[in-house]
Amino acid sequence: MTETEPLLSVRNLEKHYPVGGGLLSGPSGAVRAVDGISFDIARGETLGLVGESGCGKSTAANSIVRLEEPTGGQVLFNGGDRKGRTRNDDGTHPNDVTRFDRTEMKAFRREVGMIFQDPSSSFDPRMPVGDSIGEPLSVHGLDDRRRRRAIVEDLLGRVGLTAADYERYPHEFSGGQKQRLALARALVLNPELIVADEPVSALDMSIQADILGLLDRVQSEFGLSLLFISHDMSVVREICDRVAVMYLGEIVEVGPTESVFTSPKHPYTEALVSAIPTPDPRTANRGIELTGSVPDPADPPAGCRFHTRCHAVVQPPDLDVDRTTWRQLLDFRLAIEAGEVDAAAIEERARIEADGDGREGSTAAEQLRRTFDLPETVSDSAVEEDLAAAIGAVLDGEDGRAAERLRSTVRTPCERQHPESVDHGDGHESACIRHDPEVRTAREWQTEQ
Repeated sequence: MTETEPLLSVRNLEKHYPVGGGLLSGPSGAVRAVDGISFDIARGETLGLVGESGCGKSTAANSIVRLEEPTGGQVLFNGGDRKGRTRNDDGTHPNDVTRFDRTEMKAFRREVGMIFQDPSSSFDPRMPVGDSIGEPLSVHGLDDRRRRRAIVEDLLGRVGLTAADYERYPHEFSGGQKQRLALARALVLNPELIVADEPVSALDMSIQADILGLLDRVQSEFGLSLLFISHDMSVVREICDRVAVMYLGEIVEVGPTESVFTSPKHPYTEALVSAIPTPDPRTANRGIELTGSVPDPADPPAGCRFHTRCHAVVQPPDLDVDRTTWRQLLDFRLAIEAGEVDAAAIEERARIEADGDGREGSTAAEQLRRTFDLPETVSDSAVEEDLAAAIGAVLDGEDGRAAERLRSTVRTPCERQHPESVDHGDGHESACIRHDPEVRTAREWQTEQ
């Protein structure tokens, strides 16, 4: 492998889980947990894969090392083939992990270690930790028990424990110590890459700092590459060279850590960065509030998958409304389409809402506007007309007619066009139509509909 070739190249990786169907019929759909992600990791580099819980980070890690079988894509490890081939006879890449047979997978797993979020569940409670750490050595052919023990005892010392800990059992260790044991096991075969899946999320802050410092030291000592998976942006900023941001199965932004944190290009990244707590309690943390519903990964939104929650979603230029109102209108339309508006409950609440003097409470239409944070009157008369008609249709139980009326004005190019990744320089890329040079102005888009 040359200096310029990455150690690991993930290309359009997919992991879909079939859902629905019955005994005599096939699946009716699929949960797109990982849906075409791509990234590289260079030798000695730490790449952070970040995003909210449920975005597909752990599934991506498991698919890369084939703890789960990928649905599609490639995972190329260690550059080209050692025999000099660049392609197999059938045209496939010789170092594509997704096509490895059993023998090749065994060799691959010597070069890739994994650290899990919960080390307790990955250690046999009936086996001394030293034997658990040394078990991969036995699996890969090292039959000399004394030599295995010597290797394990040396590793225990390197991760801040002692040789005497070899005979102890998992329940005798604290959470931080178990994570050190997990690191020792990941290192026991002298790998080139470690995949760390939320390795410090279950630990308190002081222990986190110890484990992160240990990871940094061990990485330098062993010359490791690291795929670090986390939802904690502050941790990622401290230890990662580059960051890939994942949302609903897709990578929406990737770039050098400081560039991503100081100048995020995707609205989702902006929201994640804004949510990082400030160390000064006197400083208010004015994070970006995401509204709308989290989409179902079995039925992701068309276009940009983030548009249902995006604070910067593009609005047509002929709508004379402010951005906050625009987001509220879009949220209302999406809620109608998702069947999330309970008209009966709205009407009941309006009937019982009266003040102490027994005067009549608000109308159902007014109550519905308050429930969805809609203004009493929208400044744009055409939009107000459509909104009032949609509210009336909802209260009449005609959600389809209501959604259709709002779609005539409350629509965005973000839901019609899937964004392509745009290079902002220095390896910093994002996938948002706001940065796509091919996007026409919103008015041009409007006239084409």
